[in-house]
This record gives sequence, structure tokens and C-alpha cells, in this order.
Amino acid sequence: MGQEYYRRRLKANKMRRKIASTKMSIRNFRRLLRLVLIVLIILFGLKVLKLHGWYLDRTLLASADERVIKIEGNAITPKYKIVDLIRQVQVPNTQIFRLDTTEMEQNITQLQPIKKVYIRRLWHPARLNVLVEERVPVFLITPKIDAEPISAITTDGVFIDREYMPISPKFKTYKIITYGVRGDDYEKWNKDRVDEILRLTKSLEAYSGQKVEYLDLRNPSDVYIKLEKVLIRFGEINDTALVRAKWIATILPETENFKQKIKYIDLRWEDAHYIKLDEPVSQSAPKEEQED
Repeated sequence: MGQEYYRRRLKANKMRRKIASTKMSIRNFRRLLRLVLIVLIILFGLKVLKLHGWYLDRTLLASADERVIKIEGNAITPKYKIVDLIRQVQVPNTQIFRLDTTEMEQNITQLQPIKKVYIRRLWHPARLNVLVEERVPVFLITPKIDAEPISAITTDGVFIDREYMPISPKFKTYKIITYGVRGDDYEKWNKDRVDEILRLTKSLEAYSGQKVEYLDLRNPSDVYIKLEKVLIRFGEINDTALVRAKWIATILPETENFKQKIKYIDLRWEDAHYIKLDEPVSQSAPKEEQED
């Protein structure tokens, strides 16, 4: 009886040792398998990181090939200006996700029309997507009525010079005739000055129902503003400008009763308003009188 008991116990212990040994083998196999998988994943990752699709082709970048660089949002700024500034940056031979585009973005924002810029880095193939936000031009500057604009002023008071002309017609702009002298240099206008002129322009359009064709600021103390059907002698743009602009709504209906051509509507004073008629010179008048 005792021997049978010890035999069963011995057999049970042997079975337990065998099960424990099997479990240990399974655990060791799993550890080895995990280690092999980790090594394979690392090798695969290193292989992927060395793929050509991660690296920017600097030759194509230098030639501004659309396969590696795409520029969006530049309605005013020529593409070549943006590309030239990107070329000035030394592009390292590294993966696209490690490429620092800060210097490129800072260079591009130096351009007059550019307000903001963001460069997206894309892969397979590696390429740059340049997204620019441009300032909004509101005034086109010209020295003569029939001359082409030579520069522009944006809503935030930034001067845009001749090299960016012409401005796309998709922008709603107003022509300003000025020489930029006599104490009113348009290159030095700030946002406050732009807002002042823009408020007056929009007020005249609202009260008259006509579009402003141009503002003549060649003499800042005696400004002329041309609506679609009538010319306004407005005088100086100062604190009383918006008050004087309101009178156009009252005066315009009166002009419909005039058979004679109107030279201009005089709004130089806050409490007095005139309609100046274009008086033709009489053919029979003496030469001296015509000159007077």
C-alpha cells in the first residue's frame, strides 16, 4: 500500500516537472519570437527610411519641378519669386519629415504681398506644398487718370511696388491718382490712413448708389472724387469727411433737373454745398474774356 502511494506520487511529480518544462519551453520560444519580430521590424523600418521617396530631389527642387514643389494661394506674387527664396536655403540630405522649413517660411514672408505662409511636407514622393496667404490690395496708385497702376496699397497699409503689377481683377480695388508728394507719401501710409480713405469711399458709394471710379489725391488739401456720373470736389479728407459725404444723397437728385452739364459737386465745407456748372466758353466772346 505504501509503495503504491509513493509510485503514484513519483509519477505525479514527474508529470508536473514535464508540464513545467513544457511551459518554460513555450515561454522561451515566445521570447525568442518576440525578439525576432522586433529585429525584423527595426530592419524593415531602417529599410523604409532609406527609400528614395523620403528624400527631396534637390535637382528637381532647383528647377521648380511641380513633382517636388507646389505653390498655392499666390494671386499676386509670381511663383518664381517664391521659388528663388526657397533655393537660397541649403536643403540637407535628410528625410522629408526631418526637414526644417522655418527658414524658408521666414524668407517668403519678406515678400511685400505675403501675409502668412505654411509649408507642408509630403512623402512618397517627397515634396513641398507651399500655402501662402496674401494681403488684400485695396488701392491702386497711378500718377495719371489714364495711366496703368504703378503700385498698390493693401488693407493693412502695406505698400506693394511695381514689380507685382498688374493686380488680379478678382480684387475689388479703387484707383488713386497721386504723385506721393506734398506731405502725403503713399509709400508711408499706415492702416489708419488706409481705413480713413476706405471708409470715405464706401460711404460715398452707399449714399450715392454709384461706384467710385477714382480718387484724385494729387493735392491732399483739395481732393477730387469721381463717381460713375458726377465729379465731387471733396477738399481735405479729415474728421468731417464722413459728415460731408452724407450730403451727396441729398444733392444728387437735384442734379437730375439740370440741363446744363455739371462740372462738379462741391462738398469742401460741412455747412455749405454747391453744384458747379460747366459753363461753355461763348464763341462770340472776346479772346481776353475767354482767357479770364
